[in-house]
Amino acid sequence: MNASAARKPFVPTTVAVLCHDRADSQPARKAASQAHLHWVESMLGHIALAGPLYSDDGTRMIGSLYVFKTTRLEQARAWLESDPYFAADFWASIEYRPFLPAAGELVGGTAW
Repeated sequence: MNASAARKPFVPTTVAVLCHDRADSQPARKAASQAHLHWVESMLGHIALAGPLYSDDGTRMIGSLYVFKTTRLEQARAWLESDPYFAADFWASIEYRPFLPAAGELVGGTAW
């Protein structure tokens, strides 16, 4: 069998969500942070990876990144909409994308 025949198919296995904060988001982010962290703990079975995005100088949170363990955009939306950060309404934009974690330490090497 040749190498290409043995490769796993390249299809999305998760949904990545990129959330960008509004410029004035810091007070709302701070106020919702405890409830958000409890929500994250309750969602660990559905989250492959999540964390804050920082300004270029690393001093200020400017957004959030989630990688949910689903291939369904509707499911990722429902989970995100249950996050207290979503209810705090400080994100300027939210982008949902099918995603395939394909390479790196967290993937354990490569997906092929």
